Amino acid sequence: MRATQGRIGTSSDDVRRRNLSSVLTLVHRQRAASRADLTRHTGLSRSTTKDLVEELVARGLVEESPALAATQVGRPSPIVRPGDRALTVAVTPEVDAVTVGLVSLGGSVRHVVRHPVDLPSPEQTVTLAADAIGDLRRTLRDDQTVIAVGLAVPGLVCGPDSAVQLAPNLGWHDVAIGQMLSDAIDLPVVATNDANAGAIAEHLFGQHEDADHLIYVNGGPSGIGAGFVVAGGLLEGASGYAGELGHTYVGGSDQCHCGSVGCLETVVIQAPLTRLLSDSGRPEPDPAEADMLASQARALAIALGNAVNMLNPGLIVLGGFLRAFPAFAAAVLREELARHCMAAPRALVRIVPATLGAETLVIGAAEMAFAQVLADPGRF
Repeated sequence: MRATQGRIGTSSDDVRRRNLSSVLTLVHRQRAASRADLTRHTGLSRSTTKDLVEELVARGLVEESPALAATQVGRPSPIVRPGDRALTVAVTPEVDAVTVGLVSLGGSVRHVVRHPVDLPSPEQTVTLAADAIGDLRRTLRDDQTVIAVGLAVPGLVCGPDSAVQLAPNLGWHDVAIGQMLSDAIDLPVVATNDANAGAIAEHLFGQHEDADHLIYVNGGPSGIGAGFVVAGGLLEGASGYAGELGHTYVGGSDQCHCGSVGCLETVVIQAPLTRLLSDSGRPEPDPAEADMLASQARALAIALGNAVNMLNPGLIVLGGFLRAFPAFAAAVLREELARHCMAAPRALVRIVPATLGAETLVIGAAEMAFAQVLADPGRF
């Protein structure tokens, strides 16, 4: 997920493609950068940067405007921002709804529509998404286009095939969801696990310092999952199945949707945590809620402790209903974590709430869909 560096390639066309990619990726992820900043970060010459920016402007991928005021001696450097001609769509099926969002470069969410439906089947998901995408396309300007679709699914998603091997809470088994949706809308579709999408979003666009070693843990209607960012890149595993933290054994004998017993998802429950978060006016939970939080924090700490020992993250970001723990039980969670991981890696890790709110998964899914244009802007 890092921006590619300039001056890499075996031909002049290769070099220009990579340099265009470097500049566009920086603008996209910083959301605004001066031309001088782009020159400094890429290592390119000022004239080369100017030429690349002008090409990206001509393609509608970025916009350039004068600096508001001089911040240094000499002529103020123009400001480069993401354009809104290239758009992607994010689709996120959950146990209670299918959400579709329109996103422009810079991770800017333009529109979101949520279709309530209980346990949507793959066919229902494709139909609802295709209809929503058709509606969104009809609202676009003539110079705007949807280039791809990102699909974030709560389950085991085979990255190379964009197929769902298992989404236990949805009841999906061996579903070629990426191909199904692509056939319906005639657009490229890339699918990923929903927590991986959240990890990408919080890493690139969240308000976090030092986020290159990050664990994002999402609590949503379809359960608990995690995405791992290691050295600035997403750790997906051999087929994209990494991150199923919700199916870590934490004790007990309750049956999980996945077929195992004692999974984290059977102990850390959405309903009471969501109620706490919805009542934001209260400064602290009542005694019964405090006991509930402590019990669930113990289970969450077992799973997080294992992950901390294995991956040595600098940051754990809790999203969805798991934001209740940093909000109402931060001290308890830290205390419990101390019992389940080694002191040295524990001392380095910060536990914080997600910062992108309800848009996290939409932004992350869209980021996957932007990959092609970021890698080769000249094809747009």
